[in-house]
Amino acid sequence: MRKRLRARGHLAKYDFSDILGESEKIKDAIEKAKRFGKVDATVLIYGETGTGKEFFAHAIHNVSSRKNGPFIAVNCAAMPESLLESELFGYAEGAFTGAKKGGKRGLFEAADGGTIFLDEISEMSDKLQTRLLRVLQEYEIMRLGDNRVIRIDVRVIAATNRNLHKMVAEKLFRADLFYRINVLTLVIPSLRERREDIPVLVDHFLHLFNRKFGKNIKGVERRGMELLAAHDWPGNIRELKNIMERLVILSDGEYIPAELVAESLYTSSEWRPTEPVRQGQPDVTPGQRRISRLEEEAIREALIAAKGNKKKAAALLGISRTTLWRRLKKLQRGEHQ
Repeated sequence: MRKRLRARGHLAKYDFSDILGESEKIKDAIEKAKRFGKVDATVLIYGETGTGKEFFAHAIHNVSSRKNGPFIAVNCAAMPESLLESELFGYAEGAFTGAKKGGKRGLFEAADGGTIFLDEISEMSDKLQTRLLRVLQEYEIMRLGDNRVIRIDVRVIAATNRNLHKMVAEKLFRADLFYRINVLTLVIPSLRERREDIPVLVDHFLHLFNRKFGKNIKGVERRGMELLAAHDWPGNIRELKNIMERLVILSDGEYIPAELVAESLYTSSEWRPTEPVRQGQPDVTPGQRRISRLEEEAIREALIAAKGNKKKAAALLGISRTTLWRRLKKLQRGEHQ
């Protein structure tokens, strides 16, 4: 059975050992999730984008009594309503133009005896919310274009990065469905809430991408690690992973230079304004202000070491003279504001 599930991609891939971190917040979330895995009830996972909600869903399934059954993940925001409905519930032959001969079973049927993970459940339409409510109440479904009731045995784990309480109050999410899925609630901390885990994750991704790209980078320069620790990480672990992949690709020495870290964080940040910032009202986060200060210190130190020679200072920083000139112009503008 496990071989067949694996062949179809219907097997949970992660367990709790894949969730990295030593902070109390992530340890508490893991301990709570382990307890949830021991009982057969619906789980609602809250967390910002990129915090690892799907990792927790996989891990909960893998410690549950359903661990030998299928695990099917569905992103409710990735498909239009009509397609998502047919994927979840299946359809009978002739249900609509283009329907397969003999019909098709849906993902709820495919998850029978196991777990279905509904990511971004807040994006599900009102019609589908109504159908899901019936599944959770009666544990039975009907395929599209069919009147035959099919009994299923499925555990539902749902996830969202939105405030469902607020959506219910604003009539954007069904209250009856919310109370049905809100049995066990797990909140995944954001990366900025557990900054002490950043070095652990950096080390993990460094080894991962060293293997992938055939490199032997030993680490990140101290000032570069300070920059990573100061960043606000709006994209959380997913953003950190992408940054580390970029840094490994672009680095040639034993250590990733701080200047390259600063440049990567700057180009990936979402705070950069499209219009000039008005004087006295800098629209930047505390993390970006710390990055700017560290970058300024690095440039000043390089200029002192090079005795004011900009060409030598640029070489010390590992950047072109043109890039140094742009950085100096930016710092001068900051001093005059």
